[in-house]
Amino acid sequence: MPFSTRRLWIPISAAVAAAGLATAVPAFADQHDSTSSTSAESSAARSAQDRVSDAVSLVRQMQQDPGLAAVLERAKGIFIIPHYGKGGFIVGGEGGGGVVLARNGGEWSSPAFYNLGGASIGAQAGGEGGAIAMILMSQKAVDRFANSSQDWSLNGNAGLTVVTWSGKGQANTGRGDVILWTNTQGLYGGLTGSLTHIGPDTKLDRAYYQRPVTSSAILAGEVRSRNADPLREALASRMASR
Repeated sequence: MPFSTRRLWIPISAAVAAAGLATAVPAFADQHDSTSSTSAESSAARSAQDRVSDAVSLVRQMQQDPGLAAVLERAKGIFIIPHYGKGGFIVGGEGGGGVVLARNGGEWSSPAFYNLGGASIGAQAGGEGGAIAMILMSQKAVDRFANSSQDWSLNGNAGLTVVTWSGKGQANTGRGDVILWTNTQGLYGGLTGSLTHIGPDTKLDRAYYQRPVTSSAILAGEVRSRNADPLREALASRMASR
């Protein structure tokens, strides 16, 4: 039986419309990707500013201790982790995010963003977590942050002398490259070991300053943000020590 042949006629306008639809899909996808990227950047910027705002509150709390306020006056820098391991049972497990600032010529820098992977905390189940501050008393301690592009740990291999804040009597000793302070209460009281996986958060750095920046440039005072002025002013405050 011979095959019958039918010709399928498609109007030119329909063909053009189909072609237009085919080209419109990638264009829509590109627009969607751009919107998603912008949304992610806005979310990161908000997270960065929230971290800075929380750090302001913590510094004001620290300034209420006259001895600690005196130490902050002499500090070369500080690493503030406003929220560390809230809830749960943590021994070197969870971590938190924080900000590092350095003092340059008597003025505090804007914040560079860092993450903290874990810490050995004298803990038993039931604690609520809290905040941690590493007060950097030497330029060597500041340089350890500024010159590190990858994760490192604050332990015996870091080349830094670390002491735990023990109250007013320590204010005049000035010993240690780093003084560890925490407001963790109850069963989380006291840092007993190393802080691990400390590293720059380049995503938040970029979101906060709206361009690619390095931690070393921020800590050297080469990059500034007016949004960080409340934190810089809180660190410069001497009201508690007067």
